[in-house]
Amino acid sequence: MDSSPSAPLPKTPDDDQGHPLRYWIALTVTLASLLEGLDTSVVNVSLPQMMSALGVSLDQITGITTGYIVATVITIPLTGWLAALFGRKKYFAGSLLLFTFSSFMCGVSVDLTEMVIWRIVQGIGGGALIATSQAIIYEVFPKREHSKAMAIWGMGIMVGPAIGPPLGGYLTDSLSWRWIFFINIPVGIVALLAVWALVPNSPYREKVKKIDVPGLTLLAIGIGSLQMLLNQGQSLGWYSSSTVWIYTAMTFGCLGVLIWWELFTKEPVVDLRVLANAQFTACALFTFVQAMCTLAIVFVTPLMLMDLMGYSAMQTGFIMLPVALGTGIIMFVVGRFASRFNPYAIILIGVGIFLFAMFRYSYFTATTPREDFFMPLLLRGIGLGMIFVPLNALAVADLPKNKIPAATGLLNLLRWVGSSVGIAISATILGKIEEKFTFLLQASNSEENPIVRWTFREVVRVLKSDGLTHHHSTNYALDLLNNQYIDYAKTLAFERIFAIFGIALILVVPLMLFMRVRPDQSSPAPSGH
Repeated sequence: MDSSPSAPLPKTPDDDQGHPLRYWIALTVTLASLLEGLDTSVVNVSLPQMMSALGVSLDQITGITTGYIVATVITIPLTGWLAALFGRKKYFAGSLLLFTFSSFMCGVSVDLTEMVIWRIVQGIGGGALIATSQAIIYEVFPKREHSKAMAIWGMGIMVGPAIGPPLGGYLTDSLSWRWIFFINIPVGIVALLAVWALVPNSPYREKVKKIDVPGLTLLAIGIGSLQMLLNQGQSLGWYSSSTVWIYTAMTFGCLGVLIWWELFTKEPVVDLRVLANAQFTACALFTFVQAMCTLAIVFVTPLMLMDLMGYSAMQTGFIMLPVALGTGIIMFVVGRFASRFNPYAIILIGVGIFLFAMFRYSYFTATTPREDFFMPLLLRGIGLGMIFVPLNALAVADLPKNKIPAATGLLNLLRWVGSSVGIAISATILGKIEEKFTFLLQASNSEENPIVRWTFREVVRVLKSDGLTHHHSTNYALDLLNNQYIDYAKTLAFERIFAIFGIALILVVPLMLFMRVRPDQSSPAPSGH
């Protein structure tokens, strides 16, 4: 068996035309991907109600989210190997069945332990839906239509998380938090029937002859430790926590040995040899940074809207809907006309639009009117959609189809890890910058400042005129001024976050120099694109 990432297999009869039912197949697997994408965000807005119903604290309830994410991240890089082991159609259908059944069990759980167990099972099923669905789409569409296919698939994985918060808020307020899980059941059943009827088995399957137990063990421990490190590092205090150091040692130790082992074993559980392809590696690194920037902004924006501006979870979800609207519209347009435009130009324009959106974000304050959020959020969705479609098509344009399952597993693993890194970095930067600005503002606005003294006296005078005692008026005025310092410090911190992650995406643009094979051609593009 040739393990070289550039050794193509003989073409099947429909390599050039694609599968005759490819659009129906794309819609089917996108529906499954939508379920997984939706479930990553729909739970967050329902956590307060779940805490009350299950009788647990905020620290305890985070296990519901952490367990799902860790199980998903560990499963993603295994999808190519598991599809080869069981057969892709059976593995995808089985994962969808597992996801749907565990959603029902999450909805009927009566305590935290039961909920966490079923969320882990749900993560195992959900982890397969993204990477395997992408591999299916790449195979059933000819290369010249990969951009169009990625537009269909991308709407599922990018729009799903965007509509999660408003849907979760509506279901929780109107029915119960349990319905955020029950809503998956009818959709999952429909998707399962369609998968069984439409999705073909892969003609490029290389059957697994031996189970790579050391690789499986190293992968599970290494990726699991990395995810726990990123999830808990900020709350534990990074350098000051022995737990963080243990997670760090386990992460780098296990992943370092895993890389060595997988490169030299004959039957690797994760085929790292696809990284020998420069174009795929460049796209994978670009994807990592894009996911890091995207999820950092997705994490920070609701905090700004709820913590600084006082919107409810449901209001926040609806304010953020323009992101999904912009992403969905631009993906349809780019996918429809991708073959007529230069993919490198589309990515560059998308990066520029995203940067401009972050520039507009940096002007948000606690008093920004609600209608002023629409255009920056819409532009953010448009920019990210323009990057996503051609970037994913370019990622596999220089790979043979028998290497696509391994490539999509690695690509989606980097997307997930990039998301977690972005959230961890933004949470750390936000805390540090907010703390620094609060200290500086309080120092510069001490009682020695005549404007501060005058403002303080006026607030006390107004409060006294309303009937409060001198003691209560003084304390209330101090709290009011202190809260103003904190709010202004938060505004400055959010401004820095948006600038940092807007610029970060520009820094990976030079990776496009390694993306020389376009989806609609088999020869390298002219240098200098």
